[in-house]
Amino acid sequence: MSLDTHRRNVSDKKRTAILKAALDNFLRNGFSRAGMAEIAREADVSTATLYKHFDSKETLFAAVVKRASQSVGDYSGILEPGDTVRDILRKLSKAYLTVQFDHKANALMRIVIAEVPGAPKLATEMYEVLANRRNDTLMAVMDAMIERGMLKPHDAAFSTRLGAGMLKELFVWPALFDADYKLPPDTDKKIEVLADVFLELYGA
Repeated sequence: MSLDTHRRNVSDKKRTAILKAALDNFLRNGFSRAGMAEIAREADVSTATLYKHFDSKETLFAAVVKRASQSVGDYSGILEPGDTVRDILRKLSKAYLTVQFDHKANALMRIVIAEVPGAPKLATEMYEVLANRRNDTLMAVMDAMIERGMLKPHDAAFSTRLGAGMLKELFVWPALFDADYKLPPDTDKKIEVLADVFLELYGA
């Protein structure tokens, strides 16, 4: 292994440690009370190293949001041979809720909502990651289903927002106002009802 490769690996490990420590710290303290020095200490790096990777707390928070959503926020590979439209809608819904609940998106959104008056840029960055970028990949799936004749021709941008809106109404909004909210036992049944509504509107 070359010296440059070794240095990159060390740098990547430090960045990962910083992001993990930052997520824990933001969730525990909120944005305003989170401290860069404390995050550096919890990540076992120097404050100088932290600032080498992230030049401000705002930049670090934006990176935490991106990391929390990126692993399952891209739906471009969700179509598989043999899938029915209902199969795909189920998978999209469950992947969407995984981002919200298992990857801490709801908790991060609560932090942003609390900070909007003093740090509006945080809200803009989170909306870009969790709404616009995610909707782009969801819309690509809708376009692919339209192209394959699985859905009737329609405005995929609108149907994407409609589908996401139904998920938010049933599952996300309650979680934003109750930190202890968990997905209800009848989540799968509700997803089936949402699929029924969507297919009634757009099924081929």
